Amino acid sequence: MDIDLARTFLEIIRSGSFIATAERLHVTQTAVTARVRSLETQLGCRLFVRNRAGARLTGDGERFVAYATQLVQTWETARRDLPLPRGHDKLLSLGAEVSLCNPLMLAWVQRLRQVMPEHAFRSEVASGDELQKQLDLGALDAALVHQPEYWPGLQVEQLLEEKLIQVVQTVNPEPYIYVDWGPAFRRQHDLALPGHIRAELSFSLGPLALQYLVQYGGRGYFRTRVVQRYLDEGILKRVEQAPEFSYPIYLVYSRAAQSPALFKAIEQLRDVAEDDYDWSRWTYEI
Repeated sequence: MDIDLARTFLEIIRSGSFIATAERLHVTQTAVTARVRSLETQLGCRLFVRNRAGARLTGDGERFVAYATQLVQTWETARRDLPLPRGHDKLLSLGAEVSLCNPLMLAWVQRLRQVMPEHAFRSEVASGDELQKQLDLGALDAALVHQPEYWPGLQVEQLLEEKLIQVVQTVNPEPYIYVDWGPAFRRQHDLALPGHIRAELSFSLGPLALQYLVQYGGRGYFRTRVVQRYLDEGILKRVEQAPEFSYPIYLVYSRAAQSPALFKAIEQLRDVAEDDYDWSRWTYEI
């Protein structure tokens, strides 16, 4: 299938009409209509219902959105990765959630550059769900996540044990800061701490929430490795008898992968994970 057909389909969804799509893609409205008809012919179903207000997805059209998105993303990844840089004959594509970039992902890539100089490396930072989709599509070789989904064909290996503990700033203990550590944490947190289901201050990114807590005060749940330095320095203290939640770090990769390079990279990751790093050093200063 022509990748432009999938791009046109997605652009119609974003813009809401064939006319607006033609303007954004710098083609005629007739060309947009022809692309949609070609796509519908290949799929054997109708994707849009057109009316005066624009274009509305049919049931089949709604189901095709995920496939079209994957097609475009996979194509863009292939264009980015091919050809390889001069002097490199192999590529490893590695992913990690934002909160695992520094120091773990950073140290892993640094180590691989040293022991596998003939390889090129691509690092992808995204949500756990997105990383696993990329793994399933073959766009990633391996990824570091906190809450893996056990899909057929994916190998899940626990790399490090980690906990979420409640800490409080020693100078200013309020307010309670809710950090969204994912669906499993939300369920466990709401059962264990029903009084904090609706917090006045919440963050979707742990490192940002921690910087707020350290600078302005409050209390909330954070990873033990990340807050250890602040605990040692007396900036934060652990809230005694507060519930704790398990939050391990997992490595996920395809079971079908038989690449010696990937196995070597995984061995290096296991060694890196055993080293002593300052997990609190994530900052947003450029």
